[in-house]
Amino acid sequence: MRNTKWMVLCLLIGFVMASAMMSTIPIYMNASLQRMLVKDLESFQTEYEIYPGSYNTSYGLKMDISGSEQQKAVENYNNKVEAKFKELGLPEKLDKKYISDEYLYVRSLAVSEGNPQARFTLGGMTDISDHISIKQGRMFTAGKRSDGVYECVATEKALKSTELAIDTVYEIADVFDDNKSIKIEIVGVFDVKDENDAYWAEGLDSQYTAVVFTDYDTMLGDCVDTGVVNITKAVHNYAVDYASMNMTDLNSTNEMIAKQKTYYGENSIGFSMPASDILKDYESRSSQLQLVLWLLQIPVILMIIFYLFMVSQLNVEQERNEIAVFKSRGASRLQIMGIYALESLVLGVLTVIIGPFAGLGLCKVLGASNGFLEFVNRRSLPVHMTIEAVAYAAIAVAVFFVTTMIPIFPATKTTIVEHKQSKAKKKKHALWEKVCLDFILVGGSVGWLYYYNKTQEKLVAEGVTDTTATVNPIMFVASTAFILGLGLFLIRIYPYIIRLLARIGRRVWSPAQYVSLTNIGRSSTGRERFLMLFLVLTVSLGVFFANTARALNRNAEESVAYEVGCDAVLTEQWYSSKIESAQQSTPQSASQAGSQQTADESDEEDTETTIQYVEPVFERFEKLAGVEDVTKVFRKDGVTISSNKMNVPRQQTKSDDEEKTRDDFLDQSVDTSSGKSSTSNVQLMTIVPSDFSKVCKFEDRLLPVQLNNYLNALAEYTPGVILSSSFKSYGLELGDTVECKWGGNESFEVTVLAFVDYWPGLSPYKEAKNGGYMDFAVMNYDYVNVQTSMEPYEVWFKLKDGASVQEFYDSIDEAGIKPLTLESASQQTIEKKNDPMLQGMNGALTLGFIIIMVMCIIGFLIYWILSIKSRTLQFGILRAMGMKFREIIMMIVYEQLLVSGVAIFAAIFIGGITSDLFVPLFQSIFDASQSVPPFAVIPERSDYLKLYAVIGVMLLTAFVVLGRLIKKIKISQALKLGED
Repeated sequence: MRNTKWMVLCLLIGFVMASAMMSTIPIYMNASLQRMLVKDLESFQTEYEIYPGSYNTSYGLKMDISGSEQQKAVENYNNKVEAKFKELGLPEKLDKKYISDEYLYVRSLAVSEGNPQARFTLGGMTDISDHISIKQGRMFTAGKRSDGVYECVATEKALKSTELAIDTVYEIADVFDDNKSIKIEIVGVFDVKDENDAYWAEGLDSQYTAVVFTDYDTMLGDCVDTGVVNITKAVHNYAVDYASMNMTDLNSTNEMIAKQKTYYGENSIGFSMPASDILKDYESRSSQLQLVLWLLQIPVILMIIFYLFMVSQLNVEQERNEIAVFKSRGASRLQIMGIYALESLVLGVLTVIIGPFAGLGLCKVLGASNGFLEFVNRRSLPVHMTIEAVAYAAIAVAVFFVTTMIPIFPATKTTIVEHKQSKAKKKKHALWEKVCLDFILVGGSVGWLYYYNKTQEKLVAEGVTDTTATVNPIMFVASTAFILGLGLFLIRIYPYIIRLLARIGRRVWSPAQYVSLTNIGRSSTGRERFLMLFLVLTVSLGVFFANTARALNRNAEESVAYEVGCDAVLTEQWYSSKIESAQQSTPQSASQAGSQQTADESDEEDTETTIQYVEPVFERFEKLAGVEDVTKVFRKDGVTISSNKMNVPRQQTKSDDEEKTRDDFLDQSVDTSSGKSSTSNVQLMTIVPSDFSKVCKFEDRLLPVQLNNYLNALAEYTPGVILSSSFKSYGLELGDTVECKWGGNESFEVTVLAFVDYWPGLSPYKEAKNGGYMDFAVMNYDYVNVQTSMEPYEVWFKLKDGASVQEFYDSIDEAGIKPLTLESASQQTIEKKNDPMLQGMNGALTLGFIIIMVMCIIGFLIYWILSIKSRTLQFGILRAMGMKFREIIMMIVYEQLLVSGVAIFAAIFIGGITSDLFVPLFQSIFDASQSVPPFAVIPERSDYLKLYAVIGVMLLTAFVVLGRLIKKIKISQALKLGED
């Protein structure tokens, strides 16, 4: 170990990287899910005004039991609840018990004839004094006073509802038995100390309207013992500190909650836990995220295995002479293996200690990732060390321990004589060349890719848009196998190319160039090929990871931009008057949300009813802060498009299944079509073409020609329509005339100008009422407005570059605009990028890229350092033959270019091909209906610049290290007697 300490250090770095990467899976997954869980629970609390961490139970007591039986029943109930809550293992924020008697009345008050007696509820709640503030009077004192009075407090609302007063002694009795009585005095009026306190999660005024509070222990003890107070209801609530929940036990927690619901039901105990549905949802999301993180690590794991195998093999090559000497002197294979196993074991122990903490540190950094190698200043992830992370690291060490031992096993069977003889023998072709492993890997990967794509196309064609269940781990293995296959093919043919170049230019090559070409051409089984394969794998995977991350983030941004259609969309309520015809008297509500309408609402309004709206002043929107352009967009669902040329497939109805009569068989009427000549499953959008072109956001690759060409056609021919491509399957062609109608409007004709697959803001996967997908139509706003009655439209905004969304929102409030809906593409993009799935994938891809590049640099340096050290004798011979020192340096530079340069260039090309073929498969991770527009691999220059920067640093570092190494080599002393 001491003789090759720098090689051992490289092995240790590989072990630590492997274990750190593996330990990040449970740490990062739990942390990202916990952060998202907390956000969802906070949103739940804001929306429903319910503390989501509540664990609420209640129990109703029988009315015909004695005081001691009541006390025992309450105690048993509290013990059951306490035991069940502890089973969950959730962090406790507070524990609250409450008892009440709802059947008490004030006997000491005079009641006029015909008026009911003053009824109220006496309640006791644990730790109430810590969560209230006294507004008038003072806090009650526990126990009975010397004058036999029990002190109480109440809210102002309770005093009004019970008509009781402060600082007055009242005699109270049971409604059903007024033979006995006790005295109480309300000594204080209180209010909640903190409105956001989980202690009052169920609400004070809503749940305790007519409750007068006394000490809990006093009520359960002394008051019940008097026989006047009878406990009718007991409540035992917990508040869970959901910000500190441990996501690792989520599955078992959900199972226990389900079992506890059954248990409480069997014991007549009421139970509710608002967060249970959210926790169930996160259980499935956790499984999906864990699967994706694992799959993303497959290429990195394979790369680390390759790296460790390479370093271990180079280490063995350096020590093969010593291993052969041990073998010749009688050491058994087991003893030799034990030496290296002990070395790897020491590294493994160090790795298990260091690796998980290195993974913890990586997770803290990756928690701020907003994209591939992009970091933002957001709150760090709530990461913490777990036993699971240590277990993952230990498993990784075990796997890589076996990997490092594989190259040692064949070396232990060679004696010193056999070792010397093998050095003189001609190297044979490697096994992978003989079995054509490169062709098998490439052919198998491409064949599997073809099969997988056909399967996915078939699923989508059958209407299955949610293909997340079809995520196949082989897709990640296949991409790595494809890169490996092309890399093996490269190193198979490269020596022959170099030999050909050496032969062609042998009369013009300089001595340094000729020696470089000869060395590389003869190393058909040497280290150069191994280095080239290593560089191809690392750099290609780096390109693949960069393009994968770019495609995922681009898809997230483009899907939001496509769905919203522009920077911001606003709808507001219009004032309307209703005009009804004699045939129908069902008006549309004036509060209809903008122009959006469901298919159900369209059916209800598809009558002779017309609603007249008053259009607000449009110029207000142009003056809002940060607005560059604005346009009107009218949208309507459930519009009917009809034509005699259309043949729309009919949905099966009840009449289709009814038994035919004799008249049906004798019917001679001609059925010219198997379908209908109209469809009402149409999304209509009307636009002002000139303004729409300035405001909308759209990717040109989604249409055959640029979007403005369609807008120009719609502007030049106003009675035109652009239809979704689905209308072509109905039999329509360009130039056909169709009729359009909805509600009480008269039908009007438009001419088909074009068919498109996509249009800003119109999803081709929007579901219709019959279960299919809705078609869409785009028309000219001014033309449609003349043909129909004006209806509320959407206002689409384009904001200036760098404009603040918050200032835009503030200006809307200042202008007195009260939007019904307001969508911002930038805010939705932020929300989408905060999704744990996308964050996890960005973090995993960034982590994988960094690890691969570190391995690339280390492996690159290892090869060239070993190459220079092993060729000291060759340098001495070349110097003795008259080659200048400068020419030796140039020879090394040429070899760098021919080996490293060509490998890196080929790797970038291979990585690009792999990305084009395999990155689109990542769309199966998401629902196809949410991947609009579809996945596209469009490399960005910034990603490649990052990659080039890493490669540049690697090459620069290599030249510096090699330059210092060469200077230290005493080439003039290399030729000496006995030199090996």
